[in-house]
Amino acid sequence: MFRRLSIGQGFIFAMMTVITAVSIVMTIAFYSFFDNTTAEIVKNSSKEINKQVIMNYERYIDEVIETANYLDRRTIEASELSDFDSLRLLFRQATEMSDDMSTIVLFNHLGDAVINSDTRPLASDLRDKSWFIAARRDREIFHFSAPHIQDFFDDGQNEVITVTKSVTYYDEGVLRYGVLAIDLTTENFVGLAQKTNLGENGHILILNEQSEFVYSSTALCVDSDCDSKKIVDRIILGGASVLLEDEHMYVNINTLKHTRWRIATFINVDNVYQARQSLTLVLITIVASSLGVALLLGFIMSNRISNPLNTLKKHMAKIEEGDPMSEVVITGQKEIVSLATTFNHMVLEITQLMERLLNEQKEKRKSEFLALQTQINPHFLYNTLDSIVWLAEKHRNEEVIEMVVALSHFFRISISRGKNIISVKDELSHAKNYLHIQKIRYNRKFDFRFEIDDRVMRYTVVKLVLQPIIENAIYHGMSSEDETGQIVIKAYIHEEKLVFEIENNGYGIIPEKIRQINIRMRQAGKADGVGLRNVYQRLKLYYGDEADVILSSDVDEMTNVKLIVPLRKDQSDEENH
Repeated sequence: MFRRLSIGQGFIFAMMTVITAVSIVMTIAFYSFFDNTTAEIVKNSSKEINKQVIMNYERYIDEVIETANYLDRRTIEASELSDFDSLRLLFRQATEMSDDMSTIVLFNHLGDAVINSDTRPLASDLRDKSWFIAARRDREIFHFSAPHIQDFFDDGQNEVITVTKSVTYYDEGVLRYGVLAIDLTTENFVGLAQKTNLGENGHILILNEQSEFVYSSTALCVDSDCDSKKIVDRIILGGASVLLEDEHMYVNINTLKHTRWRIATFINVDNVYQARQSLTLVLITIVASSLGVALLLGFIMSNRISNPLNTLKKHMAKIEEGDPMSEVVITGQKEIVSLATTFNHMVLEITQLMERLLNEQKEKRKSEFLALQTQINPHFLYNTLDSIVWLAEKHRNEEVIEMVVALSHFFRISISRGKNIISVKDELSHAKNYLHIQKIRYNRKFDFRFEIDDRVMRYTVVKLVLQPIIENAIYHGMSSEDETGQIVIKAYIHEEKLVFEIENNGYGIIPEKIRQINIRMRQAGKADGVGLRNVYQRLKLYYGDEADVILSSDVDEMTNVKLIVPLRKDQSDEENH
């Protein structure tokens, strides 16, 4: 392939190949390094942010647990001394001093309140609550509920997190089990999530050990059907890059000690991907610019070598595309100038030869067209005169006169002052005279009618195209039985084409015979008659591929011949085409 290139093309090809290969290798290497580096930075940054969020929540939970442990110890000490009043005061002071603790209650194992930091009566059946059941079931750890509407009281309205743990206390000197329950407001809990900048649409999800929502920092994810929840359930623990709502996110998932909760941080890293895309565009721009500069220099250098040859090549290409042949003027090396001179001599000889061939083809087409057309009149005249003689012998003088008059009109249009292109109106009049003559000749064995669109009268057509088709319809399409034949001639405009239809109701033609007629009609060579093939060849000679003849038939029903030609108003003689 390289050997088939020109000198200039080979030079440019070699230079561009080397530059392109080096540019692509460097671009891939640099992009790969940048991609790996940014991916590592995103991963580490996400881990650090998640770690910081975890630490904030663990610090918060440790403070709650430390307070709860202190209350647990004071409960043992005060209850052993039956000093429940001081214990109740301690519970109330704890809620007043803390921004988070709203209510502290010590329940016995039946769910009845032993000590309540609030003066309001507690709701009934609290032992059926999940936070109470969890503390009774697993006594060794603290239990944190999901955020819920405070249910210590019947009129609870605030959202809280209930922290519970199974504790012991003395009741009249007897050591008993109970449940210490602390309601925490969610303001600080939510505030910890809001302090962290996770980027646009970045958010935090907290799920309990049953993978149920504890908290979501975005209103777009509050149930199990949200995409973020599905991603967390799929990854379980660890980090990964994900696409969420057409935004690139990096998710990190870790567990909170003491709670068995999982915290998932979704960090928006679209800016990193945008930087990567910007870098890609910059690299592509640099590579494209380098290639463009190299290509420009290559063209300049190659043109200094191959410009004379390219000029000659372009001139030859124009001649090949059909531009008028002309001499090419080339300056430069002696060999190229000599080649251009030889080429000019060749162009001159080819031009003269083409002119001779074109004139010969015009004369040949004209001769073919006239030869086909002149086959019609003598043929018809012989048959018509024979019919007139027969009518005269039968003393049918009125019909003889009628037939001679029609024949006179017929030949007046046929001659058309030597024109080969006549108006549609004259062609239809010619066909009508012909049908009138034949109707008399065949003793009125058929009727005919014309269905003409008035718009066709303004156009022209090659003369004597309807007569041969009508003649076939009479000779081959009329039934020998007693019924009268029907011939219908139509003319109309369809899809910017002039259409003629000749239809008769005779025997019809079987499909195989139609196929044979179509093949014979379209065969090259001299027409052997004045029928369908004669008309087809004359239409093709004059109109080319724009004209067509279509034959269709239903056996024992009808036969239809459709002539399709372009719309033309020009009435100039065929020699001008």
